[in-house]
Amino acid sequence: MIAATARKSSALSLAEQAYRILEEKLVTLELPPGTVISEGQLIDITGLGRTPVREAMQRLAQQELFQVMPRKGLLVTPVSRPGMLHILEARKPLERVIVYRAALNARDEQRSDLSSIARAFTISHDSFVEFLRLVCELDALLDFCAGNPFASAALAPMRSHSRRFLYFHRNRMQLSDAISAHSKMTRLVARRDYNGAQKASDGVISVMERLVASVDRLG
Repeated sequence: MIAATARKSSALSLAEQAYRILEEKLVTLELPPGTVISEGQLIDITGLGRTPVREAMQRLAQQELFQVMPRKGLLVTPVSRPGMLHILEARKPLERVIVYRAALNARDEQRSDLSSIARAFTISHDSFVEFLRLVCELDALLDFCAGNPFASAALAPMRSHSRRFLYFHRNRMQLSDAISAHSKMTRLVARRDYNGAQKASDGVISVMERLVASVDRLG
């Protein structure tokens, strides 16, 4: 399961648990785009109470993964090509900040972890689910190493939308290109090559841009 899976531990608030459960179900299309769903259904899905679920709903609505429909429920935001173009435009410079800071700040044990993730990418082969799991693991580690909570908070919903777009169009993407781009960027961060890592981060975004372009061509 991808990193958005809720792990119900005492370290997480109930609202955070609800958010993680629902974010994963949105990203993996278990809550299909265009579906109208009620608060009660979300309570049943999470197994949590009304208050934490409502907090999670509001957070996801702010991130535009849900659209509030008064007296009707919540609309699962459709997957949008124009929307993804806007997300990638905003995401690209922020990812450069994260990889730059991570390359500078990562400690030896974190560099070892980064190298392990880079190797895992290369042997993930054609497993889309494993690829997404590694992407989530990498994002969390890069955020921690970078130590910029403002950039990380801004990136979080963009990454969710990006993963959902990948999931929706996974049959059209060149997974080998995505794996190669992520592995290269991760290796460069581990080597403290902050300039190279920034260029490689652009390469990761370029894979997404090519997918978006292919969606435009194929309709």
